[in-house]
Amino acid sequence: MRTGILPIALIALAGSAQGQSIEMLGSLGGSGSIARDINDLGQIVGESLLAGDAVAHATIWNNGIASDLGGLSAGDNSVAWAINNLGVAVGSNDLSTGERTAALFQAGSVTNLGATIGSQGNSVAWDINDAGVVVGQAPINPGFAKGFVWDPTNGAQAAGTIPGYMGGANKAINNSGTIVGHSFFFGDPDNATLATPDGRGGYDAFSIGPAGFNVSFATAISDSGIVVGHTNGGGAGGPTGGWQAVIYEPDGQGGTNYVPLGFLDGLSISEATDVNDDGLVVGFGLDGDGLGILPRAFAWHNGVMTDLNDLLTPDSDFVNLTQATGVNAHGDIVGFGETRSGELAGFVIKGFVPAPGTGVLLAAAGLIASRRRRDNH
Repeated sequence: MRTGILPIALIALAGSAQGQSIEMLGSLGGSGSIARDINDLGQIVGESLLAGDAVAHATIWNNGIASDLGGLSAGDNSVAWAINNLGVAVGSNDLSTGERTAALFQAGSVTNLGATIGSQGNSVAWDINDAGVVVGQAPINPGFAKGFVWDPTNGAQAAGTIPGYMGGANKAINNSGTIVGHSFFFGDPDNATLATPDGRGGYDAFSIGPAGFNVSFATAISDSGIVVGHTNGGGAGGPTGGWQAVIYEPDGQGGTNYVPLGFLDGLSISEATDVNDDGLVVGFGLDGDGLGILPRAFAWHNGVMTDLNDLLTPDSDFVNLTQATGVNAHGDIVGFGETRSGELAGFVIKGFVPAPGTGVLLAAAGLIASRRRRDNH
């Protein structure tokens, strides 16, 4: 699931438009970088290539300066997928055995979290909240990987995947302990899932995806409880049967409203990757029609989807911003894009200013009209 890094000539500043600069993130001596997440302190994590471009390590950027988060052994590839507001990061590490293991990056050390939780195969840690609770996916019981929850006090448990489902993943957790992700049963599409603490040390997990044979994923949740992801059901199917970025609105009674976020011009698929408490959603669009159109990063706010490539100027060193992967409380957006030399680099847009409200009422009216309520499961 990890995007590879291609060589890149490192340049500090890509350009600006409308007063919003796009800063390129340097590497660890190699020729490429990818940003995955940003916390409220402005610390960014992801991955970048070491000198020689043979190995990529989990990376943290502080004030634009890249530092190596390391790997479990020399030559291991690693990536940091998320960082909390205490500067603790989680992700994964590829072992020499070929297995991928969940990893915790803290205070200059790397912990093999897959071994700690007793994973019996590949594992990934996708997110961590400010209380240090980590969520991800791992086969900590025999069978397919399922959602797991771990913290240093209570240890690990298989939780977050809907009971009776064969597998799943916990993709995000907020500071209230609410988890979102997806669950699947053999032969059925993935189903967006929400899990809440049950007050007894466990979690109650249930579907928030559309009923029927529909694909749905929940990828992020804000501290205020805004859930985003993508689905092809609930009135959000794309024009060619693809999926669309949505806000999930569980009604607390077994149903969910779906707010479709739309598509970028020329692209028929969209996915939401992160959201902040102000409802600023980031993600990317894809060409579902096979027309050869490049993926593009977007930001969505109050009914308006902005193509982040509109911020590029003629003298920018980026030719395409491919994905927006994270957003913090201040509206700082991170992701990665393609440079003029045809390779990838991480970027950060600090203090993104959403588009003016022109057309917002019309857009909102369209969203309300297109909402669908899921039948009870």
